[in-house]
Amino acid sequence: MGLRGVIPPLVTPFRADGALDLAAFEANVEALAVHDLAGFLVLGSNGEAASLDEEEKLALVAAARRRAPGRFLLVGTGMEGTRATAALTQKAAGLGADAVLVLTPHYYKGRMTTEALRRHFEAVADASPVPVYLYSVPAFTGLPWPPGLASALAAHPRIAGMKESSGDIGLLGRVVDSVPAGFEVACGNAPVFYPALCVGAAGGVLAVANCAPRPAIALHRAFLAGDHARARRLQEALTPLAAAVTTTHGVAGLKLAMGLVGLRGGEVRAPLLPAAPTSLDEIRPLLERAEQAVK
Repeated sequence: MGLRGVIPPLVTPFRADGALDLAAFEANVEALAVHDLAGFLVLGSNGEAASLDEEEKLALVAAARRRAPGRFLLVGTGMEGTRATAALTQKAAGLGADAVLVLTPHYYKGRMTTEALRRHFEAVADASPVPVYLYSVPAFTGLPWPPGLASALAAHPRIAGMKESSGDIGLLGRVVDSVPAGFEVACGNAPVFYPALCVGAAGGVLAVANCAPRPAIALHRAFLAGDHARARRLQEALTPLAAAVTTTHGVAGLKLAMGLVGLRGGEVRAPLLPAAPTSLDEIRPLLERAEQAVK
């Protein structure tokens, strides 16, 4: 278990009135579990974790554990405070999380020095009964990952790896080079998944794997088999879809794409806005292209 493979950061479906649709979430987990995924991430950025209250978060963790027994379950527990992060980490572990993913605190980003972040992550890891993975996503936090921080934290016995989602291959490569071999660094940006694997990423935590798991898995398998020509072709086909369901249309676009393949994306929660209906016309051919590349 761990980040060595493809992991989808599960979306959180909502009903039209904004209520959590737990049945839809469970149906998605069961449908995705038929694929050879390395596990699941609950409460990630694409899961709209920032818009969930604690009761909802814990209900999702319990549901994922129930519907995917035996599968690696990674849970996002990062909060703005160290104490709150440690508390949520312990609750998630108690519900069956195999590991947790801890986002960099960022509200006081001007004070989030390397030393402040080091102390935060170490305190959470000290309190955690399960392995901790670091999470860098400057597109959302506005906080670049500090040089040297990953290597300093890799010495902690319960800090197992990192999800690096900036899309900066140079940064990912520098992190890989600075940490021990057993410290797993995952790519969190599907348009650079293949080059990330080339510089040492263990796998990918990829939003696009919610709607197109087969191409993402096939790319990883091709890389492991040394078939770089096939891996590059799959990357070329996957990139436009990945961009459409993240940077272009966001979580709302990803949920639309899931509907196109028979899953239950549901609504987004305010203040996010739904995707325009015309988005379907853009996303549908991109999905078809990605799937055809697997053949």
